[in-house]
Amino acid sequence: MDSDEGSELYASDAEHNYATGIFKESETDGLIDSYKPSFDAYFTHASSRTRTSTNVFSQRVAPLSPEEHNAALAQASVHAYTPKVSFDSSSFKRWARELDEGFNLLFYGLGSKRSILNDFAKHVSRRGHVAVVNAFHPSVTVRDMLASIARVPGVQSTSTSAPTLERVAEYFAGSDSPHLFLIVHSLDRSPKLARAISSLALSPHIHIAASIDRLNAPLLFSASQLAARKGSSFSSDRATKNVGYGWLWHDLTTLAPYTSELTFADRTSISGASSSRARVDITNPVSGLLTETAAMHVLAAVTAKAKKLFSLIAAKQLENADSSDVSEANSAHNPNDQQHLGLTYDALFTLARDAFIATNDTALRALLGEFRDHGLVGSAVQPGTSGSEMLWIPLRKERLSKLVGNLDGDAT
Repeated sequence: MDSDEGSELYASDAEHNYATGIFKESETDGLIDSYKPSFDAYFTHASSRTRTSTNVFSQRVAPLSPEEHNAALAQASVHAYTPKVSFDSSSFKRWARELDEGFNLLFYGLGSKRSILNDFAKHVSRRGHVAVVNAFHPSVTVRDMLASIARVPGVQSTSTSAPTLERVAEYFAGSDSPHLFLIVHSLDRSPKLARAISSLALSPHIHIAASIDRLNAPLLFSASQLAARKGSSFSSDRATKNVGYGWLWHDLTTLAPYTSELTFADRTSISGASSSRARVDITNPVSGLLTETAAMHVLAAVTAKAKKLFSLIAAKQLENADSSDVSEANSAHNPNDQQHLGLTYDALFTLARDAFIATNDTALRALLGEFRDHGLVGSAVQPGTSGSEMLWIPLRKERLSKLVGNLDGDAT
């Protein structure tokens, strides 16, 4: 008992001495609040600025060319394992019942939901007319959806053009009108189509079953549109003023690949992890990221002197790449970071004149102008100089070597 009391006394003395030491130290420093509680320490730490690393991932990863991307996809599809998620078609009856009760169905989850919704469309086709809209198709418009709905007898007016939203909403608002089941795949891919559907979703005879694929898809719908429900308040006189969706959300995770949804994706526009990604113009095969195929197309249409000038720039750039430090070469993965491997305009003019490619400034700039227009040669004013222009080819060392080898093979 005595030992316990002694230990307690010892502990209290230690705490007292510790606290006394703290305040004595604060008095000597002239700081009364040197001892801070935990919440003060938290706010002190949170008020300091956080430092962001300069090691950007996009500058460390080499962008993929279309050929490399297609080869990687082909190799991945061979070894890919697609897990199967069982689905019971008995859910179709419950979904149809929910549509009859005045709800519209919105399916979310990881994986393609196209095949299941198409099967559901077949299930409800016995109860009314069905229209399927592939919103993932880049060329699908509201007019195309209305043209598909116009195939329902009675919807199409005397004119040959597609009916308007007002006409469709007015027709299906009638008590004797047939039922329309509208199946929309990947609704979040087309915001314009989503806004148009909101004018039809509250019609008592229009039933919508749609799917979404993206995480931010719910941002397409406002709170009032989500809270709207079908009912007697729907007015056929002002049909398009009844805006809303009346969604009933269903998790439809299938883990199936998005084969059909990605069919129309432009794979040539993939520029890897480049931080300065440019939008690719499909009418111009060499816009955006420069590839070997695009460069070969341009070089096949230029004159022999232009080809020699390109080979001259490429040879000098490869020479600079070989003579540069290993660490510097490894950090220059981004095609836009090849500027330090180029050469100045004055140096190029001297080399071109010695090789009898261009004997004056006008001829050299005419040859370079065609390369600049097609993105084969980049140019920038060298910082810290009196307007000296730097020229380079925006291709990595291995790709540039391969392109020069193809040019030499065609020349022989």
